[in-house]
Amino acid sequence: MVVGSAWLLSVSVQLTGAASAAPLWLPVLAGGVLGAMSLAAHEHGVRRLWRSPDTPLRVLITGGSSGVGKALAREFLKCGDSVLVTSRSAAGSQAAAEQLREEAGGGGRVMGMECDVSNPDSVEGLMDAASELVGGPIDVVINNAGYSGSFQSLSTQTPEQVQQVVQTNLLGSLLVTRAAMNRMAGQPGGGHIFNTEGAGSDGSATPQYAAYGATKCAIAQLLKTMQHEAAGLPNPVRIHNLSPGMVLTPLLLDGATTQTKQVFNILCEHPETVAAFLVPRVRSTVALGHAGRAIRFLTPTRALLKFLTAPLHAGKYFDKEGRAVYAPERERLLSATQAKKTRRRQQHAARRSIHLQVAYSFCMALSFLLIVSDAVAKAPAPGL
Repeated sequence: MVVGSAWLLSVSVQLTGAASAAPLWLPVLAGGVLGAMSLAAHEHGVRRLWRSPDTPLRVLITGGSSGVGKALAREFLKCGDSVLVTSRSAAGSQAAAEQLREEAGGGGRVMGMECDVSNPDSVEGLMDAASELVGGPIDVVINNAGYSGSFQSLSTQTPEQVQQVVQTNLLGSLLVTRAAMNRMAGQPGGGHIFNTEGAGSDGSATPQYAAYGATKCAIAQLLKTMQHEAAGLPNPVRIHNLSPGMVLTPLLLDGATTQTKQVFNILCEHPETVAAFLVPRVRSTVALGHAGRAIRFLTPTRALLKFLTAPLHAGKYFDKEGRAVYAPERERLLSATQAKKTRRRQQHAARRSIHLQVAYSFCMALSFLLIVSDAVAKAPAPGL
């Protein structure tokens, strides 16, 4: 980063033509110093602000048999935590648990269980069995189960289609949050509940996904309400939101057009990359005892930066005809070549700090302007 910053600032100054009036060592030195300071600040922040819990966590993830939920479970297992993943089918949850167990190679403990989050009895049964399955009281519940419905306007959907989306996303989140709060309120140390946001959480329009967007907008409001209600519980139950952003899963790709897939090239990431960003921040939130956190992978600032560098992402996941060009999950994680690339992306995502990135970019731009302005001021006037 030090060398890269020095090179970038010196080349930028040279391209303006100001290098003739300013010594070359000045932008090189300024860039190197800024790069070193940014790197040191990041390392300091990682040590001081990111903490791991003193003991392994016991984590429950609904909708954990595929996509983001499964990727989250994988990252928790890497940290030595115990995880319970759920799915609508017993076969699906057990298959996911077996695969995760194989990938973990003995790290952590993972179990699978069937649960329909829209069914109160099923949710209560899950909570009753969870502690025994993971070896103790649940520390973290992640409400990840979700359903997007079909890609069509609300007026053309059947009542049953709308009902399924609302029951899975909203009713499911309410029932799981309620049951988890009741259990955590009675256990020493309480616990943490993370509800998952999605398209529409910020109140923006979600054409062809009206029901889905409406349910996700409710999750943002639910966070505020639950914080007030949790304040009166005998043990601290802390409510948070997770926002994975745009993730390449069947939930997102259903109904996607060729044009939409070109946008996906710019904004999307694989589940394992997103999970590598989210899990350290979830664990740190638990370790520090924070409440009311909203952990977001794709922030507006990050989305803007991605659009500004859009040419670099052309054909990343889909070609011009909309055909997928990325490897399947197992290959990305297990094949020698693909696994190395995946680990590199995960490491970059885990270490990312948008605040430091913005500060670093601002300082680089300011240094560039100061050096160029000084060079222009010192340059002799034409004809003299």
